[in-house]
Order: sequence, then structure tokens, then C-alpha cells
Amino acid sequence: MLGVFLPERCLHCDRATVRSETGGKEWVHRYLCPVCYRILESADEPEERDVRDQFYRVASGIALRHTRAAYTFLAESPVQSLVHAMKYSGMPRLAKYFGRSIATLVPQPAEMIVPVPLHRTRLAERGYNQAEALAHGVARSVAANVVPAVKRIRPTPSQTSLSITERIENVRGAFALTRDSARVTGKHVLLVDDVMTTGATLSSVAETLHDARPKSISVLTLAAAML
Repeated sequence: MLGVFLPERCLHCDRATVRSETGGKEWVHRYLCPVCYRILESADEPEERDVRDQFYRVASGIALRHTRAAYTFLAESPVQSLVHAMKYSGMPRLAKYFGRSIATLVPQPAEMIVPVPLHRTRLAERGYNQAEALAHGVARSVAANVVPAVKRIRPTPSQTSLSITERIENVRGAFALTRDSARVTGKHVLLVDDVMTTGATLSSVAETLHDARPKSISVLTLAAAML
């Protein structure tokens, strides 16, 4: 009865959603109306070579085994609305669902999964790290361990309005290895984040992670803003 009088609203268009548990898509149906869900499902998946090329625009000496993104991040799209909900609206369960749904994109099974970390002050403000929630969703599907091998040692301003050069400088020296990083030595590591824009943050984390001497590194993001 509560659902009749107070229906859940689509995170993108604010229409009433349809709660469905068919096909393992219950969380998407809960947060998106059928129209926006179809838009999401029909969205083109970025080509791996395009995502890799974008990463390498800012990377320095990092060789990746795979670089994948599930969706293209477009302004005013359902993908943007879902990403913003995960980051700013306290929806870690949505992030975990998407982690499970995108886990099949990396052909080589990961042995260790490393989320892009938040600084402790940002983590305290938000209450959780959406990249870590995504990583736990991926881990649930591929039976791998989530390892906090990298930490953010200084807060960085938002990169939304920064140029590529400014983004690179913004995250330079912002990350360091943790004591858990020894667990990734000699392993195939999957680095997980919600969105890759220029690749500056992911590149900086990958460069830091490289010092732990993993066997190989792959990158998986929910979305990529193809520039």
C-alpha cells in the first residue's frame, strides 16, 4: 500500500519506478523507470581500445592488460544520474549491484581487486567510498579479494572544472601504498573506479600500485567520459 501512495521515483526522470526481480535487474528497476532503463540498456559500450587510449594520454610507463568501461558517461543521461546517486545520495547498495553487473567485462579473472581510495576527510563526509562498493560487487561475482593496497594521503580539490594538465598536477603525489599492498605482489590486479574522465586519477593510482610489483594491472570503471 505504501508503494501505491508513495511510489519510488526514477533517479533520472522522476517517474514512478517498477519494482521487478526478473533477470537479476531488481536494483536497476527499483531506481530507474522502464523508459530510462531501456535507454541505459541500449547505450553503447565504449570500445576497449578507446578507453585505453584515453588512459594512456596521461599515464606514465604503465602497461595495462585490459582497460574497460561499461558505459559512456554523457551529460543528462541515466548513467550520469546513477553515478551521482552512488556518489552523493548515499546509495552504496546500488554501487554494489553495478559492480556485480559489470564484472564480466574483464576477460582475465582478477586475483586482487583494488578500489580507487578516497581521502579520509571525504570518506567521513560521504560515509562510504563508491569505488569500494563497486569493487565489492565485482568481488562477489568473481570470487576475488578486495585489497586496500593504495591510500590517498592528501585531499585533492574537485577535478570537475580542471583541464587535463591541471588534473594531472592535482593528483600528483596524492597516493601511497598501504601495508596491504604486499598482497598484490605477483598478482593480477583489477583497479576499480566509478568514472574515468581524463584518466589522471586512475593513472596516478596505477603508477603507485606499480611499485608493489603486481604481475599485471587491469582497469574497470562503470563509465568513461570519452573526450
